[in-house]
Amino acid sequence: MKKIIKPLLLTLVIVVACAFLIKPVINGIHYGIDLQGGFEILYNIEPLVAGEKLTSDDLDNTYKAIVNRIDTLGVSEPVINFEGDNLIRIQLPGVSNEDEARQRISTTAVLSFRDTNDKLLLTSDILGRGGASLSQNTQSFQYQVKLDIKDTEKFYNVTKDLASRSGANLLITWLDFNEETDSYEKEADTCGRDGNMKCISAAYVNEALSSNSVVIEGNFTREEAQTLVDLINSGSLPTKLTEEATPKSVSPSFGSETIEKTGIAGLVTFILISLILIFKYRISGFIGSVCLFAYAVLVFVIFNGVDGVLTLTGIAALVLGIGMAVDSIIIANERVKDELSKGEKLTNAFKEGNKSSLVAIIDANITTLIAGIVLYLFGESSVKGFATMLIITIFVTIFTTVVLYRLLQMLFVNSKVFNDKANWLFGCTKKHKEVDYVKVSKYPVYVAIIVIVLGVAFAIVRGFNFGVDFTGGTNINLSSSENIDFVKVKAIVEKYDVRDYDYYMGTKKEGYIKLNNILDESDEILIKNELSDLNIECSVTEISNLVTKSLTKNAIKALCYSLVAIIIYIAIRFNLNYAISGILMLCHDVLIILALFAIFNLPVDFIIVASLLTIIGYSINDTIVVFDRVRDNRKKIYRNRKKLTKEELNELVNISSRETVSRNVWTSITTIIAVVCLMAVGLNDILTFNISILIGLIAGSFSSLLIGPKLWAFLEKRSIDKPEDDDDDEVQELKIKGIND
Repeated sequence: MKKIIKPLLLTLVIVVACAFLIKPVINGIHYGIDLQGGFEILYNIEPLVAGEKLTSDDLDNTYKAIVNRIDTLGVSEPVINFEGDNLIRIQLPGVSNEDEARQRISTTAVLSFRDTNDKLLLTSDILGRGGASLSQNTQSFQYQVKLDIKDTEKFYNVTKDLASRSGANLLITWLDFNEETDSYEKEADTCGRDGNMKCISAAYVNEALSSNSVVIEGNFTREEAQTLVDLINSGSLPTKLTEEATPKSVSPSFGSETIEKTGIAGLVTFILISLILIFKYRISGFIGSVCLFAYAVLVFVIFNGVDGVLTLTGIAALVLGIGMAVDSIIIANERVKDELSKGEKLTNAFKEGNKSSLVAIIDANITTLIAGIVLYLFGESSVKGFATMLIITIFVTIFTTVVLYRLLQMLFVNSKVFNDKANWLFGCTKKHKEVDYVKVSKYPVYVAIIVIVLGVAFAIVRGFNFGVDFTGGTNINLSSSENIDFVKVKAIVEKYDVRDYDYYMGTKKEGYIKLNNILDESDEILIKNELSDLNIECSVTEISNLVTKSLTKNAIKALCYSLVAIIIYIAIRFNLNYAISGILMLCHDVLIILALFAIFNLPVDFIIVASLLTIIGYSINDTIVVFDRVRDNRKKIYRNRKKLTKEELNELVNISSRETVSRNVWTSITTIIAVVCLMAVGLNDILTFNISILIGLIAGSFSSLLIGPKLWAFLEKRSIDKPEDDDDDEVQELKIKGIND
């Protein structure tokens, strides 16, 4: 009995340590603007050259440059919208220095190199991929900006010419040079000194330079030098931005109670999942609950450590992470129970079960990790936020529910207290029911085909119920000297032909309403008059969908890249038939979601991107676990024969499905619990998100357990009648006459 004290004490220490970390972890969470609100700027956009007209390319390039600059501020997932023809509204969460943000965003940052007569010699086109970087003078330790030179030949010719100019051999570096107001003659005394961020450097050139780098020195502080580096690297604004209105704070778009309700949902989810694990796996279930507790705390410790900003997409990745963490626990226990049902002793069953489950867990997590990395590298805004949380959860899952969980289990097993009481440690073992899953799988296939066909028909005839994110709409800015009664304001809006709307309150005396419709002139006048009767001043602008189009295009591109990466990995670890089946199952789950949204005319906002990313991650994880069982059984039962008969393939699928059905069902149930809890606490603001996740989880469970293996078997059967390759590398038994011949 003494040996069991050690694992019990270690488990207790983990619980206590995590409990002490809860408060500082929660206090350290940085929430996105959709959950906690933030700070808002409305800019007027003008062309750099007076008299020219703004083009869609100007707006698109302005958006991209602003996103790059916001990234240098350390701000995650800003909200950016174009309004009318020349306005852009930028909402930033968690900005500590609002003045710095305003200056950084609106500065045009056009870098140029000139002579003492202000003649343009070089532009930022000479810079290479390295752009600008922060460095220090090795002697004076003065901060400086190092530039990577791409066109060394052009730089050589320019410096050669300057070196020949006696008394005027200066290369002047300018930021945002204005030909009408700026000149070196005016700035000569302060150029590169006293925080001058226009004329930032005046360097003597005594010889031709062919170096691939050049250093700008100007008595910079570290902050000034870093700001210059960031502005140069983020690119030049193709337009001029001026503040249209005084910056103000904004309320969270999903309601001030969202954070509290999400916390309640998380707590209820943890309790319910813990009860399920304890019910199914007894002491191992309790250990799993402790590891899940450690998982949740550690995820946020790391997330806070990298200054992550928690938004709705982060919560989506967290839901997926919970599913994968619980899945790791369930897989390990089910494999051990399989060994126990074969009559193995506890120690050997634990060893063999963990050995066989580790491959499945690692493959599933690596596949999802690959998707997360690709989404992070190529994604923007919410896609990158989702990927960040997903990557963190994968590493924490491996540590807590694989390494830590197995360590604690091993201590309990090695205590030998449970040698004759294996059920106390892992729960009751049951034989798998003899179900013909190959035969049963035709029904979900028929249902899927019907749903997808109906969805396509509804999408063609009626179209999707796209929200303002995709369609554009109307923004009504409100302000009053008195507190605004938004109940009355909404009553006014509802009288007009408005499909949907949402409202935001900056303060009690100001805010705005977003309409999913573009109001005609007569309705606009009527609404203004009715609001005026309530002593509310308002301005009406049209909301552009340019940003959403850009984000959607980027999300699709990132998803395509991640799917290619997944195909390559599965093809290497399994084979091409597994890869094709897995990717088609991802497409199946996404199509089912979109089809049901089309059939029931559910609103489609950009928020659905987060749910689709979640389902894709969940689906590939689920499918890999089932395919791993198919691969493993093929090795054990059929000695990894290259070709099997149709009957053998069907039997292989049936055996593998029987062994994974319990794991599939319970993993799906625990993940669905997380979504249902979010719905149960009344988070109506993200109802469509939850509905999408719920549909995807159910569809994914059927596709990974039934449709995917059947499709794989179908692809394998197609190769049965093909002739064997001459270079077949399958090991053949050596025939020796008189012995085995």
